[in-house]
Amino acid sequence: MNAGFLYATNEIIIFVLFFALMLAATEIGFRLGRKSQVNTFDKTKSLVSTLEAAILGVLGLLLAFTMSMAVSRLEMRKQLVLDEANAIGTSRLRTELLPPPENTEIANILNQYINVRVQYGTTGNDPKRLESLSKETAYLQNEFWARAVAYGQKEPNPVTIGLLLQSLNQTIDLESARRMAFQNHVPPSVIYVNAIVGILAALLVGHTFGLNGRRQIFSMCVLSMAITLVLALIIDLDRPRRGFIRISQQPMIDLQHGP
Repeated sequence: MNAGFLYATNEIIIFVLFFALMLAATEIGFRLGRKSQVNTFDKTKSLVSTLEAAILGVLGLLLAFTMSMAVSRLEMRKQLVLDEANAIGTSRLRTELLPPPENTEIANILNQYINVRVQYGTTGNDPKRLESLSKETAYLQNEFWARAVAYGQKEPNPVTIGLLLQSLNQTIDLESARRMAFQNHVPPSVIYVNAIVGILAALLVGHTFGLNGRRQIFSMCVLSMAITLVLALIIDLDRPRRGFIRISQQPMIDLQHGP
């Protein structure tokens, strides 16, 4: 498996696949434990239970660590939406410092830019559409920057145009930061390690049940479901364009409908 599988495959398929693997590992562990039940001393069974608790503890730490990574990336994407909306809004306000017709021209370009950025944030995982929006974004950036620079070259007061250029530069920088944030995933190897440790934990839990001679179907299913749900949530948090959890574009939408 690779990053393409992890982030391109429907998460329901991943959920069902991993849940089935967890159940299969538990059943294999149970059968192995039942075969060695007769030859295993009670003291050894106690040690196996201790090892089971230890690997479940390690799995819990891994899941917590990975969840923290996914949530931090989610929060970063949310903050960048707000920061970009503020930068564009500040730029639009500072165009009022310019005389006509430059103020109106740059403000109109910024309004078009806002519309494109809203579409960029709300578009799903459509590569062609995203590429088109990226090209339109770059074009509008060149337009408002060129017009601001052209006005600055003939403006004797550098303070006025300097304020506008500063906010426009921040707007361009934040667009790049948001684009990179969409591509900044939890390393796939980290998620795969979580999955492997989860399967090993299920194998050992099943082995413990086998040593005791009784198959605990309900407990096996609950354990498999719990670990699978946590992993599914981590993957969903880390897939901003495909998952059920999406980043709110409300700051940008408010700016779009604002005065």
